[in-house]
Amino acid sequence: MTSTPQTCRHAHDDAAYVLGALSPAERLEFERHLASCDQCTRSIRSLAGMPGLLDLVDAGVLEDPPADPPLPVTLLPSLTRAVEVRRRRGTVVIAGLAAAAAAVVALGVPLALHRDDAPPVSGPGTSSPSTAGQEQVETRVMAPQGDVPIEATLGLEKVTWGTRMVLTCTYDKDAIGVELPEHVDYLLYVTDARGHSEQVGSWTSVSGTTMTVPAATSVTRDDLSAVEVRTPDGRVVLRLDA
Repeated sequence: MTSTPQTCRHAHDDAAYVLGALSPAERLEFERHLASCDQCTRSIRSLAGMPGLLDLVDAGVLEDPPADPPLPVTLLPSLTRAVEVRRRRGTVVIAGLAAAAAAVVALGVPLALHRDDAPPVSGPGTSSPSTAGQEQVETRVMAPQGDVPIEATLGLEKVTWGTRMVLTCTYDKDAIGVELPEHVDYLLYVTDARGHSEQVGSWTSVSGTTMTVPAATSVTRDDLSAVEVRTPDGRVVLRLDA
């Protein structure tokens, strides 16, 4: 008997989580769930590039297109005349070919037709295009900014549309003399070489656990200047000079 695979009850929360559409309570519940669900973790990683890709979309394409101008009243008559002209030309060509064929048969000249429909054969040393190997992930340790109960490593991977990132973040519940509350929201920001910053991820800390936060940006790896973990009030708690 074939068993039916069980579907995770959070299976439809992945896209909303990546796009930041979950409420704080829903996001916290989903992030706790990620620690024990490989299915949702794989889904989050596959959707990590969506925020960066959506950021590239021009807002103008979402607006209603202008109405098409009315067709000129002379269009239909002109099209009718053009079709009639082509029809007459086709009749003349067919008649000419028929006359030529009749002349060939009358003269007893054999007509040879050469077809070259077969695909070209590859010679020695040729090969079909192949997909280049994926770039290796560069793992860096982020530097804490002050006395904070959080440490993290950041994986950076070059992709054709920008940079894919995976932040592995640990929140130390036993830290002494920390300056942050037990639970706090964090934001992941990237800054390019021109000084422009954008938010590419967010999550809520879970005391004593390690969080894996996928993110992505259209900024290329070579153009990436810095990556920062911030609190919602703008305080930088971790930084990586890329």
